[in-house]
Amino acid sequence: MTLRKLTVGEILAGLAGALLVAALFAPWFGGDSAFSAFTVVLVLLVIVALLGIVLLLTTAFQRSQAYPVAAEVFAFAFSAVTLVVLLLELLLRDEPGWGAWVGLAAVLGVAAGSWAAMKAHVRP
Repeated sequence: MTLRKLTVGEILAGLAGALLVAALFAPWFGGDSAFSAFTVVLVLLVIVALLGIVLLLTTAFQRSQAYPVAAEVFAFAFSAVTLVVLLLELLLRDEPGWGAWVGLAAVLGVAAGSWAAMKAHVRP
């Protein structure tokens, strides 16, 4: 394990993924947790959370760059789609709880962290 090769983006994505896992148990809509409030969106949220954590772990534990780069690309793609879907849910549903806003911030954190991690690997 080499923590020196972790960038700010990878740390942000991993911490945001962990925050998203915790936020799934908070009240999202009408006092219900994400497990009760969502069906398909819940799958997207879990995938985004896991990809954020996987991005952090693969960068810390892999010697090759192939797995972390793949995790960056997948994490950004899934978090971007999930961010749009979650924004639509927040606009269309009534009574969003604090968990919904924390979840939105966490998804945005995974997207920003994976984007920053991808930008760190591009050399001018």
